[in-house]
Amino acid sequence: MNRAWWIYVLGVVATLLSFPYPPNFLALFGAEVVIVLMIWSGLWFGSRHGLGSEIPSLRRIAYSLLLGAASGAVVLALLPLAGLQSRLVKEASIPIWKWLIIAFDSSILEEIVFRLFVVSFVVWFLTRFVRRDVSIRVALIVSALLFGAAHLNRWLDAGPMVITAVMIVNGLIAIVLGIIYVKWGLEAAILGHFAGDVVVHIVGPYLFI
Repeated sequence: MNRAWWIYVLGVVATLLSFPYPPNFLALFGAEVVIVLMIWSGLWFGSRHGLGSEIPSLRRIAYSLLLGAASGAVVLALLPLAGLQSRLVKEASIPIWKWLIIAFDSSILEEIVFRLFVVSFVVWFLTRFVRRDVSIRVALIVSALLFGAAHLNRWLDAGPMVITAVMIVNGLIAIVLGIIYVKWGLEAAILGHFAGDVVVHIVGPYLFI
């Protein structure tokens, strides 16, 4: 099967898994259409500038997993500084198999949205006006800000200091994943994201119990 079709399949399956059961079929269909369009356009934008099209080697896959796990470890180290470890402890009651599904679908969907689509689109757009290396830096920052904002919903009641910390931590992780995407491709970014989620949400809660 063509590599692009595997990405479409992953996006469709991850979108299905992200919906509660039984799903609202109209909302699910709309979400599936949106993710397919994001994949198509992201692949098109990226192909114009050599982004996200490379299939990573086994060595790069290993590096991506290590970088993702290290990013997750940094998040765990920073949580006590903001007094947020208690929120993570609550996640220990969630079965590991559920967290594996959440890590699977979130790593795929978020990398499709924030790296494949956002980074590729910003680079494609900005290269009309500035050099490719400049457009990539701007794209990574834009993606990081959007990624951080997308993770604020759980913390909006925690005050401005916590909100700022969440934006900074998630933004830095987004830049790491963005660099992986630019250098090694979409699959590498997905694997790095998955490894980070496993460290934070599966290993993390038991470190603070």
